[in-house]
Amino acid sequence: MSQIRPGLVIAGRYRLDVLAGEGGMATVWRGTDQSLSRDVAIKVLREEVAAHADAVSRFRREAHAAAKLNHPNIVQIYDTGVDGDIHFIVMEYLSEPDLKKVIKGWAPLPEDRAIDVATQCCRALAYAHRNGIVHRDVKPHNILFTDDGRAELSDFGIAAAVGTGGADAGDFVLGSAHYISPEQAQGSPAGPHSDVYSLGCVLYECLSGKTPFSGASEAEIAANHVRERPVPIRSLNPRVSPAAEFVVNKAMAREIAQRYRTAEEMLGDLVKLSGGEDLERTGVLAAPEGATTVLQREYDIKPPADPGTANIRDRFAAQEPPDDEPPTVTRTAAPVIRPPAEPQRPLAAPIIAIVLMVIALGLILWLSKTLFYPGQAARNVQVPMIQGRTLGEAKSLLETNDLLEGTVTYDEDPMQPAGNVIEQNPAAGEMVTAGSRVDLVVNRGTEEVVTVSVEGRTLEDANQVLERAGLSLGDITEIYHATVPEGVVIKQSPKPGTPAERSYPVDVIVSKGKEPETAVTPPTPTPSEDTPVSVVEPEVQMVEDENHTGGDGAERKFIVTVSVQGQELGQHIQVVKQDDRGGRVVVLSKKLDPNQTYDVPVITEGAAIIEVIHNSRVVFRQEEPAPSTTPEEAVQPPTEPPTGD
Repeated sequence: MSQIRPGLVIAGRYRLDVLAGEGGMATVWRGTDQSLSRDVAIKVLREEVAAHADAVSRFRREAHAAAKLNHPNIVQIYDTGVDGDIHFIVMEYLSEPDLKKVIKGWAPLPEDRAIDVATQCCRALAYAHRNGIVHRDVKPHNILFTDDGRAELSDFGIAAAVGTGGADAGDFVLGSAHYISPEQAQGSPAGPHSDVYSLGCVLYECLSGKTPFSGASEAEIAANHVRERPVPIRSLNPRVSPAAEFVVNKAMAREIAQRYRTAEEMLGDLVKLSGGEDLERTGVLAAPEGATTVLQREYDIKPPADPGTANIRDRFAAQEPPDDEPPTVTRTAAPVIRPPAEPQRPLAAPIIAIVLMVIALGLILWLSKTLFYPGQAARNVQVPMIQGRTLGEAKSLLETNDLLEGTVTYDEDPMQPAGNVIEQNPAAGEMVTAGSRVDLVVNRGTEEVVTVSVEGRTLEDANQVLERAGLSLGDITEIYHATVPEGVVIKQSPKPGTPAERSYPVDVIVSKGKEPETAVTPPTPTPSEDTPVSVVEPEVQMVEDENHTGGDGAERKFIVTVSVQGQELGQHIQVVKQDDRGGRVVVLSKKLDPNQTYDVPVITEGAAIIEVIHNSRVVFRQEEPAPSTTPEEAVQPPTEPPTGD
C-alpha cells in the first residue's frame, strides 16, 4: 500500500492536503508549508519511478537545476529533497485553472490574448535556454496563471528525469504526444528548438480550439508529427490573421532549419505581432497539403499582366495548313558540277588569322578572371542541426551539406547520451559559405561509481578515500558524541554501496568528542527597581508525530511545546535530547519572554531522553524506550547538565 496519503508530513514540514493531479512520473498535491503557513504545490515522484536509482539521480539533478531559475513567467521552486523513499519538489501554488482547462472552456481564444500568453511563455523559454535548461514538455497543462492573469510555465526539465522523449507509448506523460516535436518522436534528444515547436502547437490549439494532430494512440499521434501536416489554422478559424498563421507555421516547421532558430527569435515576431508591426516573413515554409492560404514574401507575389496571356503559347503554336491549301512543293533539277575554269585563291591565311584572334581573346579573358575574379563565386549553404547526433552522423551530415568538420572538443552533459554532439558553431540555420568548418562539442558522458564507506575514519582519511574512489567530500556536520573520538566520521550520506556519478559529494557527520563538562551560567536578568519580577516555570507538553516515517523504523519525531510564564524577560530555555546515536545534543537554546510559545521538533533514534531546562534547571524530563525494548532497557539519564547557550 502506498505511503503517500493526505495528511502525510514530508521532511517534518510539508503536509499533503489534496491530490491535485497525476502524471506519468509524479503526483501533484496541494499542500501546506507548516513552517511558513503558506499554500504550496508538492510534486512527489511515483514509487515505481523512485525504485530506479538512475531515474532518481536525474530527477534530483533536474530539480536542482530548475530551482535556480528565477523569472516572473516561471513557477518558482521553493525546495526539493528526499524523505526516506519519498522524492519531492515544493513549488509555488497557483489556484487559477491551467491553460488546458481554459482552452476546453473558451477556445478558440481571442488572438490578442493567445499571442500574449505565447509571448510570456516565450520569454520564460528564452531565459531558461540562456541558462542551459530545456523544458522538454511544453504543453497547456504546464502553463498556469496567477491571480492577476500572468502566465507562468512549470515543470522545467522534469520530464527528462525519466528519459521521456522516445515514441513509445509508455514514455509519454499525459497530453505530451499532442505537443511533441518530430525529433523527439523519432527518439532524438530534445533541444531549444524542440521547445519552440511545442509552443507552436500550444498556440495552434489556443487559436483553433483543436490540437494539431490526433490519432487512436499516443504513438500514432507522435508519428503524425513526423509524417503529416496540420490542417491550416485559418481554415479552422478564419478570424486568425495571416501574420499569426505565419508565426504558428514557422514555429511548427518539421525541419529544424525552417523553424525559428531560438525562442528569442520567435519572441521578436510575437512582440511585433502584438504591436501591429509587419513581420519579415523569411525562411522556407512548405505549403501544407490542401492549404487554402500560402504565405509568401510580398516581392515574390507577381500577378500576371493580362489574364489572357496564360494561353499565349497555345495561340501562337504552329498549326497544320488547311486541307484545301496543300503546301507548295518546289522541285529543282540536280545541279551540274563542273571543275572551275581557273584556280581559286587559297583560304589558309584568313583561317589562321581568325584562329589566332580567338586564342588571343580567350587568353585575355582568362587573365582578367585570374587577376580580378580569382576562384569561383562564393556559394552560401545553410548549417544543418548537428546537436543530438553522434559524431559519425555529424560528419556525414556536414559532408552532405558541403561543409567540413571543424575543431572537436569534449565536455560533460548529463542530459545527453555519451558521444552525442551537445554544441555547434555556427548554430543551426545560419547561412555560411560552402566549405566552411563547423566546430563541435561532444559529450564525453558521466561515469558512475559506487560510494565507499568512510565511517570510523578521520576526516582527513575520509577525504583521501573518497578522492581515490572518484567521489568528493560534501557537507560536514559536527556534533558531540560520548564514545566516538573527536574528528572521526560517525555517519555518511549516501550510504556505502550506493551508485553515484563521479565527483558526487558525500555528506558526513563528524564527532566533536565528548561534551564539555563546564556549564555556561546564564546571565542574571536585572529587574526594575520599582516592579517586582516573579520567575515561574514554563509549561511543557510533548506529543509524538504519528505521521512521521523515517530511517529503519527506529526513528521517531516528537513535538515539544514550551509556553513561557511569569514576568521575567529573556528566560533561557534549552531542549536537550540523548538517543542511540550517542551524546547529548542541544536541540534548542533560546531566550524567550513571557506569553511566548515555541514548538520544537525533536527527531530521535532508538531509546531516547528529552529534557527541557529553564534557567539552568531541569523542569521537564521524558524517557522514551526504543520500539523494540522495554522501559527498563532505555538509556540512563545523564549525570551532567548540558552546556552551550
